[in-house]
Amino acid sequence: MLFHLYRRRLRSHLAQELLAGSGIAVAVALVFGVLVANTSLTSSAGALIQQVVGSAHVQLTARSPAGFEQGLAGTVKRLPGVRSSAAVLRENVSVAGSRGATTVQMLGVTAGIVNLGSLGTKNFGAGGFRFSGGLILPAVVASAIGAEPGSRVTVLAAGGAHRVRVGAVLSGSLFGALTSSPVAIALLGVAQRLVDMPGRVTQILVQPRPGADRLVKGELLRIAGGRLDVTPADNELHLLDQAIKPNSQSTELFSAISVMVGFLLALNAMLLTMPERRRFVADLRMQGYDRRQVLLLISFQALALGIVASLVGVALGDALSSAFFHRVPTYLASAFPIGAKQIVHPTTVLAAFGCGVLATMLASLTPVLDLHEGRAVDAVFRESGGRGETINGRATRMLGIAGMASIAVVTAFVLITPGLTIVGGVALALTTLLLIPAMFAGIARALPWMGDHIRSSALVVAVSELRATSMRAVALAGIAGLAVYGSIAIGGARGDLIRGIDRATAQYFGTADIWVGTGEDIFNVNRFEPGHTAAAIARAPGVASVRSYQGGLLDVDTRRLWIRARPSQDHAMIEASQLLHGDLARATRLLRQGGWAAVSSGFADERHLHVGDAFSLPTPSRPPRS
Repeated sequence: MLFHLYRRRLRSHLAQELLAGSGIAVAVALVFGVLVANTSLTSSAGALIQQVVGSAHVQLTARSPAGFEQGLAGTVKRLPGVRSSAAVLRENVSVAGSRGATTVQMLGVTAGIVNLGSLGTKNFGAGGFRFSGGLILPAVVASAIGAEPGSRVTVLAAGGAHRVRVGAVLSGSLFGALTSSPVAIALLGVAQRLVDMPGRVTQILVQPRPGADRLVKGELLRIAGGRLDVTPADNELHLLDQAIKPNSQSTELFSAISVMVGFLLALNAMLLTMPERRRFVADLRMQGYDRRQVLLLISFQALALGIVASLVGVALGDALSSAFFHRVPTYLASAFPIGAKQIVHPTTVLAAFGCGVLATMLASLTPVLDLHEGRAVDAVFRESGGRGETINGRATRMLGIAGMASIAVVTAFVLITPGLTIVGGVALALTTLLLIPAMFAGIARALPWMGDHIRSSALVVAVSELRATSMRAVALAGIAGLAVYGSIAIGGARGDLIRGIDRATAQYFGTADIWVGTGEDIFNVNRFEPGHTAAAIARAPGVASVRSYQGGLLDVDTRRLWIRARPSQDHAMIEASQLLHGDLARATRLLRQGGWAAVSSGFADERHLHVGDAFSLPTPSRPPRS
């Protein structure tokens, strides 16, 4: 009977149901697209890191790409309590093919990865992982540069160019995240030759025997001797979480506003059908349906509409996230192996799906108000105020007071605790909804004064409509208000960020007219020996001077720091636009002397550093001062 009655409704009110369903679908698509784009960033990197470490629980790792002696791998393998271990070399390189070049992370591995089940070897065993002395490229990398199995590519690393044959191209679900990750895999010896790091590795993955975790960790700490790090095998995920915080904070507000806009879209779409639904309920009551039957019927129809529209919205959101939202920030891709694969978690689907169904159910509850005791079954046909669809004056005043109080409280909290800025932004977005009815009421009171000076029948109609502020009008205005708020808040923040980056970039590169580096190295951390290259550039006509710059990524506690070392001859040692505390001239003078460093505010806050404090980095050099 429920299905039969809903089919009858669809035949007689198909346009209304399609309108409501399309609004819900668009809302769910927006919510789903944003959620997928936000979770895919770390999920793709996490999936790759899990594939690299395999069954390893702990690792001995270098704090910088310079690595450590490969001989330690044999020492670790012989430790009591070690079941399996594998040495790995990781270094950023550029790989060029017939269609172009791209930056990838070179993974030099040994046969020990088979015992750990790393890089998908657990799926096909040792005999299936054939290097043939060349590179193994993921499908996404091979497609980008135009490489095929058996073809040759050029590896740019350490100031050299090496022609290497492609041994295999990884594709299909068998290799998981590897197929869409910016990596290139080679045997350890081959990788060491390509990046000019003979006898060096950057990490040793270790799988302890059952119950021997503490024993193995203690032995590794003894071997590390304060020069290396002993961390969980997936520690890079924690470093990525720290590095991604600025990106996460910038998208949290956008995500929250998208969820609210999506919810209001679904709510508004359902509210458009409410007058007809209330008349339908009154018809049922007069035909003899009791309250429980009416409630069951209303709930079923809302649930059916919500489920179908939400499923369509999830499909649209999947296309939306892959086409527009899923972009990997370049600065993160240069420091971490983040792939382009879009990963959809079941919880993300349930969150977006639930948002659509919940909005549909909540919006459909208005006719339930007509079911309470003492209300005539045909009252909806005789009332003129649209019971349940208007906001009375008292509610309008209360919402306005709550909105103004919210602005004052949020402003005070953010000024006291700047870390609550994102939460404050979301709270102010909600405040927009609270103020809309009060603004309607204020405009309605101001318009009659204008009517004394402007003769227009349309003005009378507008005033009467505004005085009867409806839930649909509030929901529709709320969508517009949140859209404008989001455009100003997010667009303004993005504009400030871009201007700051442009200023800092211009100052960063402004110390020279031409920079020479390896591939698309935005951090200038891909190393090479300047010797002959610098001398050859210096002899070129028109060259006044040549200076060598040094940069690197250094893991310190929970952070991956970008270390920059400028020659003392540079006219600017730090970017003036980035200075928060201290005097620029004095800082420049101290940096030229040596033994001093300028540090980021995030690192300084974490270490509780102030101008003039001394701090230690995990290097054999003496402690610098900030």
